[in-house]
Amino acid sequence: MPRISLKIVGASGQGINSIGAIIAKGLKRSGYCVFGYREYPSLIKGGHASYQLDVSNERICSTETKVNVLVALNHHGLELNMDELKQGGIVLHVTPGWQFPEHHRKLISERSLRVIYFPVDDMLNRLGARAILSNVLLTAFVWSMLDQDIDALKSLVGEKFAKKKALLDLNMRCIDEGYSFVDPEQGRISVVLPPPDKGFAGHLLITGSQAMGLGAVHAGVRVYAGYPMTPSSPLLSFIAELENKTHMVIKQAEDEITAAQIVSGAMYMGTRALTATSGVGFDLMSETLSLNAMIENPTVFVLAQRPGPATGLPTWTAQGSLLQAANCSAGEFARCVIAVSNSQDAFDLMPVAFNLAEQYQISVIVLTDKQIAEALYTQHPYDLEKAEIDRGRLVVDPEKLKALRSSDRYNPHAKGGVSLRWLPGSDAATYCAQGDEHNSIGAVDESSPNTKLQMEKRLRKFHGLRVGLPAPHLSIGGRSATTTDWMDAGGEIELLAVGWGSTGDVFEDVMRSDALRGRKIAYLHYTYLWPLRTQELQILAKRSKHIVLVEQNYQGQLGMLIRMECGLDIPDKILKYDGRPFFYDELLSLVSERCASTPESEGNMPDFEIADTST
Repeated sequence: MPRISLKIVGASGQGINSIGAIIAKGLKRSGYCVFGYREYPSLIKGGHASYQLDVSNERICSTETKVNVLVALNHHGLELNMDELKQGGIVLHVTPGWQFPEHHRKLISERSLRVIYFPVDDMLNRLGARAILSNVLLTAFVWSMLDQDIDALKSLVGEKFAKKKALLDLNMRCIDEGYSFVDPEQGRISVVLPPPDKGFAGHLLITGSQAMGLGAVHAGVRVYAGYPMTPSSPLLSFIAELENKTHMVIKQAEDEITAAQIVSGAMYMGTRALTATSGVGFDLMSETLSLNAMIENPTVFVLAQRPGPATGLPTWTAQGSLLQAANCSAGEFARCVIAVSNSQDAFDLMPVAFNLAEQYQISVIVLTDKQIAEALYTQHPYDLEKAEIDRGRLVVDPEKLKALRSSDRYNPHAKGGVSLRWLPGSDAATYCAQGDEHNSIGAVDESSPNTKLQMEKRLRKFHGLRVGLPAPHLSIGGRSATTTDWMDAGGEIELLAVGWGSTGDVFEDVMRSDALRGRKIAYLHYTYLWPLRTQELQILAKRSKHIVLVEQNYQGQLGMLIRMECGLDIPDKILKYDGRPFFYDELLSLVSERCASTPESEGNMPDFEIADTST
């Protein structure tokens, strides 16, 4: 798959994101799929930061370790990122009089790198412009290197400054100046992009957090309460930006405990509400999670993962909270853990999460991570038809409310453990919702028979969930298939990878690579992580020559759940826990190594129908 990578580096606060965002938007409009990846320190300003864009005329959702173009806004960027350039790459810097150290001069020679000094200060002086406009000059020059039309860039900038003519005129002069620059030593340099696919022009550019926020609105969320904690903060910020359009009640609470309590109260009153946090913030919310289990109050929590323990790495990514989500808080009770993997999931799974919460009267924990939350996706427009809202056994009909008895609320014999639910303030029977063990009307009852009945009632939900949740998604060579279709076609798998969350899209990109074309590689992706379905995995394992677990944590936490649930151990693990996501070329190398040691299956890949495996 053709791919060009561009990386902008410098200090936080230098406008790195602004350059990346406008180039991404312009390339998308020109017909390219763009994937954006950010790195930045846990500082308000300063420290080394980067914004990388991977560009293709095919769908990509991953980033590389090596880049074609490096744009360094300070000398630290040159010192830290020069070794990331590919053979024949371009380094663009703005540091006057910079002398490359010996090891970098050697690197420039060995990789045939082209070095361009961009005299931004001289240009600003000629234009009489402030330093803030240096990014416009740089953006224009990069745009010219990509052989993109200058009018397209002017149109983008014009949209931003349409009501500020003086600023607009100065920005246009900066674009002309930067676009026309030719390095006196290198001459005009072009980066050859693959032919565009105009289908991408109508797509969205959206982060995972923005997608999740839109999904929450689509799910009917009317209250959002949260306490800022990276990487959940962008979700709070985005939903707050929509306040005037959605008229949602938005509360920045004083801590995570309060946020969880606000959301629980709103859900108890019948209003769909959401909160999000990360790491130790979720620790603080877990007591409320347990309370909701006892009073059988539906709630949805978003857990945005980052490396721990404690404060850990606030601005980096991980998948270390799966076991926390599946097991946290006191006692045994039913819950559901689902994980988004990209901007499509982040939108689609929010209505699903709320429906599950209300159908089973449980808490649903939606896992995301920093990579998904802040990555920039080229996203096909969403289906905005009204989402199917399922409120489970919520009684709202006036006649049915009159027929209710207090004992209906926690009826221990309710089918599937899910009893009738009604809202406070309605003309209906009364009951008590409390954290003590209680009988069918909510009154404290610590007797042995009642405790057994109520415990079994609550945990019957778990069995219903296990049967009702969708199967994991099977992809073979980048094509979707059901397990049954694949087996009926006589399929044998050389390498079966098992993973979840943000690793999924990277592995999909790897399977579509030219290096692995024709190899019988399969990827089983788990969206629904608890309760865990294992029957499909057990069937596939019997027809696979080699199985590998792919996760971004030290212990292989999904593998631990698989072993606990069905006894299947996956000894070979590709695990990463350094705060960085799996990079495309990194994972491709690791998968290729395993394919090289696995005998290639004879014959062609069996023909099977592309199927929807979501049900």
